[in-house]
Amino acid sequence: MHVSQVYGYVFDDQGRVTVLCDDSMWNLPGGRPESTDENQVATLVREVHEEVQIEIADPVYLGFQEVRRRGANPYAQLRMAARAIRFLDRKPDPDKGRVHVRRRCSVSEALALLDWGPVVEEQAKAAVCVAQSRWYLPMDEMVSGYTD
Repeated sequence: MHVSQVYGYVFDDQGRVTVLCDDSMWNLPGGRPESTDENQVATLVREVHEEVQIEIADPVYLGFQEVRRRGANPYAQLRMAARAIRFLDRKPDPDKGRVHVRRRCSVSEALALLDWGPVVEEQAKAAVCVAQSRWYLPMDEMVSGYTD
C-alpha cells in the first residue's frame, strides 16, 4: 500500500506528547514524503523539524491506518513514536509560511484535542508503551500542558 503520510507521537523528557494547531485543527507533527526523503523515518525527521522545530531521535514504527476516500486509491498513514531531543527557536513552516501553535501535553489531552475517535486509541497506547519501556519516560496523565 502506498504510504502518503507519516506522523509521530513526539515525547519530551516529562512524557508529554507534542501536537500542533494548523487552521484551527490539532494534529500530530508529520506530513507527506518528498523525493529527497530516503525513507519514512527521514520524512518524520524533516516534517517534525519543519512544522514544530523539534529535533528527534530513535523513531519507532507503531503501525498505520488505511485511508479510503471516494475516487482515490487507498493509502497508508504511518504512525511512529520518537523522542524529542532538542526544541529549537520557532520559525515558519516552509510549506505554509506560518508558525504553528506547538503544544506539549499528556497523551489523553492530545487525543481529546485531535478528536480522531477510538480508531487511534491503540496506536496511542502503543506510543505510551514505547515511551515507558524504551525511553523510561514518566507517563503521568496529570502533567499539565505547555503551549509555545
